[in-house]
Amino acid sequence: MLEERAIVIAEEGNSLWVEASSRSSCTSCSSGSCTTAVVSKLFGAKHNRFLLEKEISAAPGDEVVIGIPDELLVQASLWAYLLPMLAMLSMGGLGALFDASDWIQVLLATIGLSGGLLMVRWIGIGSDTLNRFKPRLLRTVERNDSFSVTVPMQPLTEK
Repeated sequence: MLEERAIVIAEEGNSLWVEASSRSSCTSCSSGSCTTAVVSKLFGAKHNRFLLEKEISAAPGDEVVIGIPDELLVQASLWAYLLPMLAMLSMGGLGALFDASDWIQVLLATIGLSGGLLMVRWIGIGSDTLNRFKPRLLRTVERNDSFSVTVPMQPLTEK
């Protein structure tokens, strides 16, 4: 399950509006000078808002965890990348099969890519598809009023 923290910003009937900040960079290092970090600083933070079914007890201002199953992300990636690429290769191959000139093959491949992207868009517009890929509210994040750290101390020994 891919999880992300979000803030509940409003309640609307049996639904909650939540806002999550998307991270453009990987945040796996503290360098900040890699290309990914530089590009993310250029475009700034983006806030995504979702209207989600109220499956847990949460109120505006609460921090919650939202998530989508891993297999849904894999399916969405396959639809978004594989279908347009296969359409492009099929149309380009069709041109090569009929011994068309290079320019015609490029044109056919471009038409195939555009058609594949439109097919992905058409498939994604369906209400069943949108509901299936919608994040789910998983749990609220507990707030701790007190914060303590225990540091184990070892006696100094002389050698």
